[in-house]
Amino acid sequence: MKKPIILCVDDEKIILDSLEEQILNKLGNEFVCELAEGGEEALEIIQDILSDKAEIAVIISDQLMPGMYGDEFLIKAHALLPNTPKILLTGQAGIDAVKNAINKARLYRYVNKPWEENDLMLTIEEAARSFQRHLQMQEYNRLLRNLNKATQEISGEIDYQLLVNKLMTNVVLTIGAETGYLFTSNNNKLKLEAAYALAQKELEFITNELKNNYSIFNQTAGQKLVKLIEEDSQEHCFVAPISKKGKNLGYILLENKNSKTAFNSYQKEIIQMLASQAAISMDNSNLYNRIEERNKQLEETKKIIEEKNKDILDSIRYARRIQEAIMPDKELLNIYFPEAFIFYQPKDIVSGDFYWFLEKYHKFFIAAVDCTGHGVPGAFMSVIGSNLLNQILNEYSILEPEAILDHLNFRVQTALKQDQNAETKDGMDIAFCSIDQENDLLQYAGANRPLWLVRNGELIKYEADKIPIGGGQFGDHSYKGNTISLQNGDLIYIFTDGFVDQFGGGQNKKYTSKRFAELILEICNQPLKTQFELIQKSFLDWKGKEEQTDDVLVIGIKYNSQSSND
Repeated sequence: MKKPIILCVDDEKIILDSLEEQILNKLGNEFVCELAEGGEEALEIIQDILSDKAEIAVIISDQLMPGMYGDEFLIKAHALLPNTPKILLTGQAGIDAVKNAINKARLYRYVNKPWEENDLMLTIEEAARSFQRHLQMQEYNRLLRNLNKATQEISGEIDYQLLVNKLMTNVVLTIGAETGYLFTSNNNKLKLEAAYALAQKELEFITNELKNNYSIFNQTAGQKLVKLIEEDSQEHCFVAPISKKGKNLGYILLENKNSKTAFNSYQKEIIQMLASQAAISMDNSNLYNRIEERNKQLEETKKIIEEKNKDILDSIRYARRIQEAIMPDKELLNIYFPEAFIFYQPKDIVSGDFYWFLEKYHKFFIAAVDCTGHGVPGAFMSVIGSNLLNQILNEYSILEPEAILDHLNFRVQTALKQDQNAETKDGMDIAFCSIDQENDLLQYAGANRPLWLVRNGELIKYEADKIPIGGGQFGDHSYKGNTISLQNGDLIYIFTDGFVDQFGGGQNKKYTSKRFAELILEICNQPLKTQFELIQKSFLDWKGKEEQTDDVLVIGIKYNSQSSND
């Protein structure tokens, strides 16, 4: 695999030589340097690198260069490499040039000449690591999409031979392995059931050998599998056991015997997920055939279905543990705001609503998010939303709520390929706040979810943009921001629509926003702990015996000014 490239651009060769020496001394084991003495030459180098299918991890450019200034070059480079971090390294750049690079090239950092070597190398290393994390996330998302497609391909197949053939085809194509084999295990005896290869010549050989009752090919592959299980020493081979409830059903063997390319941790994780799905699908297929053959009685069928449902529920409950682990610890909220509550009531085991918060640059960022659907589909969207919010603030350091929503909207549409598939309408509604306790300021932006503020017994509503995040809606829309001066004792509420849309009240009517506003005004003078209890009671009393309509999330914060405490 080719090493990622750090591209240095400066019209002074002595500067380029110095940069190259320092970068290679620090990062030479992982990256290589490319040098250009001007913007035009650098753009040609970028085109050559892209043609060569290599990756540019960081671009470092001077500002004052003949023919093309650094900010102009970085903007053009950004059009080709939007995800590559860019550093402006100069002692003569004006503020306008820096702003231009920030706004139009998403400048990672501006560093003055002469630079301090340790500081510059740390900056370059952090930028390169950020780019690598971006590539890893892209690869993981690709594998997850392929996993979803492969799961759909095999989950409904009941013909056993078609199932194992589809399984190995999808495993090899999903991971990108050169060859793959599926063995079943019965009484400690291995049987080669299916195989697939990317290369046409090898695929034809495998297909013919399988038709010929496996012959020597079967024995050789089986011996290789046994050796790998015993030694576990070849990185370009990987074995994933297929097991269910502690019973071994077989193995998936993948190898890159020609390229000797090792399987990375993401690929191994996906292979193991596919092996788990294979166990379920193979078990289902065998079960179906047994039922057809033996014509079992209805009670036996019912028992099996109940076991399957339990397996599914166990899986969903495990997914809930993962979802809860992704969401931040509620205690963090109370560290910054001693009087605060989160009323979180999923409709199903897992939820499409989620709360999110983060402290960064002496500000507290908090959001209430409602993803499309509820249950498992909503939970998948919530994982995407939470990961993207973390990435936007931690990796891109975007801090304005309206800019965060703009970027989140773009990233959701990109992740779900909504520009390519008009039928994909998934998205999310969100109320997003940034609270600056040092300056008593709250910044808010929303997509279909408002912010309510109670001050001196008066309810003030800040309306959201009527455009969701994602959802397949395209255009030039930018979310608007609101800046609010906070006073000590202000009450801040953000929430999803599950509470107000709940049917009940004895006449199966919606709770409504009007009734919720009356409830807030009625309880606003109570301590936040009491407010939580009253909100929970009001919801449960209204719902009564009706089914919960949707996931429910309400966040309440009593603002305490640091300046007043001081």
